[in-house]
Amino acid sequence: MKISLIAGLVTLSLLGGCATENYSKVDEGTQTNKVAIDNIVAHEKAVITSGSIKAIDSAALKSKLASLADGEELILEPGKYADLGRLDITASNVVIKAKVPGQTWFTGLVQLNLVGNNITLDGVVFTEGGPAERMGGITFRGNNNTLQNSMFYFFNDKYAYQPDSKRDEYPKYLWLSLYGKNNQLLNNTFEGKHKRGTLIGIQKAKGDETADNHVIKGNLFYDQKHNQYEEFDISDAIRYNSNSWEAIRVGDSKSSIYPSKTTIEGNLFYECDGETELVSFKSAGNVLRGNTIINSASMVSLRHGINNVVEDNVILGNGKRYSGGIRLYDEGHTIRNNYIERVMGTGNVRGGIAINTGITDVQKGERLSQDVKGKGLNKQATPNKVLIENNTVINSRQNVLYSDKKHRVSLYDNQKVSTVFAGVDMTFNNNLSYAAVKKSLALKGNDEVAKLVNPTYNNEVYFGPIQAVDLPAEGISTAEPKLIVAPNGLLEAADLDVGAKGLKVLTMADVGASYTIQK
Repeated sequence: MKISLIAGLVTLSLLGGCATENYSKVDEGTQTNKVAIDNIVAHEKAVITSGSIKAIDSAALKSKLASLADGEELILEPGKYADLGRLDITASNVVIKAKVPGQTWFTGLVQLNLVGNNITLDGVVFTEGGPAERMGGITFRGNNNTLQNSMFYFFNDKYAYQPDSKRDEYPKYLWLSLYGKNNQLLNNTFEGKHKRGTLIGIQKAKGDETADNHVIKGNLFYDQKHNQYEEFDISDAIRYNSNSWEAIRVGDSKSSIYPSKTTIEGNLFYECDGETELVSFKSAGNVLRGNTIINSASMVSLRHGINNVVEDNVILGNGKRYSGGIRLYDEGHTIRNNYIERVMGTGNVRGGIAINTGITDVQKGERLSQDVKGKGLNKQATPNKVLIENNTVINSRQNVLYSDKKHRVSLYDNQKVSTVFAGVDMTFNNNLSYAAVKKSLALKGNDEVAKLVNPTYNNEVYFGPIQAVDLPAEGISTAEPKLIVAPNGLLEAADLDVGAKGLKVLTMADVGASYTIQK
């Protein structure tokens, strides 16, 4: 069940892909990483199907879990434990561990509420069932609790899943929710989430304004799909039924003004097609670092909250429709040292790096507030004072997007607001946007509708078509570069199809974490 090494190898070697169902088209060509991905998938399927897992009476385990004493270790015998229901684990400093990793299954309806502190749950599988309550199969209520080396596998069944009578809205069932402080998800696999509801939701208890400090590290997220149960067939409800399919959501709009300081690091996201937002920050002070995102029709989204950092990530769309890179709202973020290639998102939302419009006039000091009608915390804060540096975006439909989007009044009201504002005081340093294939734009915007206010450019390279943006003469080159810096070990020169003769490809290891593009 431990995948950190496998994910690390994929991060270092992956390029290429395979076709996926429905709305995906993946480029043919380099397949240097397809073998690595296939090995991961084969490994996980072998784990979940290996051996003969027998049903075991759950009553004794349920009683034992509920009566654990502080400091106790519980070793779980192999078997299927069905319908544990909602169960509070109140003891602290306990270890609950599968005797044989991957051979202890929790099936049917289950929700383990980790109420105590310093609880470790290790080597178990949640499958052939679903959450006993909508907040997930596990809810972290205490502090310093850990789920590790475990698996959620097609955990979509047994619970009621029908549209409501009020507005034909489907329920939102999470797989995990994290409250409390300093909780960790380490080296787990989350595969096959096919019903509405965020996979992992980080929440705050009512009145909590303090940092969460959670860690999500070394996990595999695979095969997340929407509309597998025809949720989008109700045309009048498609807008909200297509929402809330994120892999990870950190915070929510109401608590977005408070820090979470959650770290999401070293994870692999493969074929995660839930919705526009793959990882959604709705809080402040978070870090998304060193993750690999492949063949996913989704984006990293800085939706609400300030001072978030997105750095050292690799995003490979491989020509898949609706794939995207990083989009942002609000202020104080740093987008640094990311490598993004062949993401195919178009329109006014998706791109390699997408700077969205907002509804706050930040030049006049305006902010979102629950006290201002029409500008509550669930709206769009205008990007402000964001640093975008040392990023490389290659041959995507819209490498860099300055959006002109007119936002709707709400998720349930399709009318559009009257005024939007473009980003203010954005700083661009040492970024490379390289668009050398057909239907690829180095930069797309709409200066007539949403021109950036007071942007700063230093040592930027935009090679390829630029649409509807008037760039300054200083700080920008449109000449073909001689050097592209790629993530360590990810690309060899022969693997990079950029259509440039004699183009030199170095890795970040060759030039250091910060680099200067050679023109």
